[in-house]
Amino acid sequence: MFGIVIVFLDSTFAQTPVLQNPIDYKVMQLLGVDDYKINQKFIQRLFSNQGYFLDDKGQPDLYKISKTLKQNGLLKLTFKQPMELEIAFVVHDNPQAFVSALYDVLDAMGYYYFLVKQSLLDEKQFKFVLSMNTEYAIDPMLLQERLRGYGYIVQSIERTNLSQWNYDVALSSFKYPKATLLELNKQHHKASLKGEYWYSIESGKQLDVKSSNNITWYPKIVFYDRELNVLEIVGSQKLMRTIKKEIPKNTRFVKITDTYLPITIKNGLDVVLQ
Repeated sequence: MFGIVIVFLDSTFAQTPVLQNPIDYKVMQLLGVDDYKINQKFIQRLFSNQGYFLDDKGQPDLYKISKTLKQNGLLKLTFKQPMELEIAFVVHDNPQAFVSALYDVLDAMGYYYFLVKQSLLDEKQFKFVLSMNTEYAIDPMLLQERLRGYGYIVQSIERTNLSQWNYDVALSSFKYPKATLLELNKQHHKASLKGEYWYSIESGKQLDVKSSNNITWYPKIVFYDRELNVLEIVGSQKLMRTIKKEIPKNTRFVKITDTYLPITIKNGLDVVLQ
């Protein structure tokens, strides 16, 4: 007697093409199964030089993969009509700094209006889900470029469908490109239409701040550590033209603005680090 064994395969698994290497798998995550299957032979030719698409640790280089797909017209990002785009980010370090960096990045890419759909923090990771109404998905190549400027590396990108994307992000070394580095005993002039000024410091004990054109304002100074944790907030309830403030220990970044109306100081500040 011979027994008959019947194996039922999950339909999604059964439809998934056989992948030859980790790079193929990353490509399929970016394109989706259907688009991968349609273009599989072309994709295999594009990525035939496997070594080029590996990073210095021997892992698939998502930036090079995304760039190649985009340059060859395989990365579809446009919707037929405006619809909800949902993007989930998982980050394992310093969620506060990541959110600040992400908001800056999205603003620079022209995404000004979005909703926080979910925000979950546990001991291992921070999950942050954004939702927006748009006509196209965020370009994963450009997003990686922008996040790199803040010290973040995208480890994984998975497209559930054209309107749902998942990013796994790791921090290498946090940077804040909009913060201007202050040098000791040198006056630095800076103007901002928003009336908000960011600086980075590596030494020094005191900040001397003066408004340009000698206008009066209500100074507000926020001191942060290297991970953007707030160390101290100084806010004045009196109109002033200049302010001097000792720098708290472990300060790495400083934000200066007006307590009530930031555009009051849009013409600029003169700052000296001592």
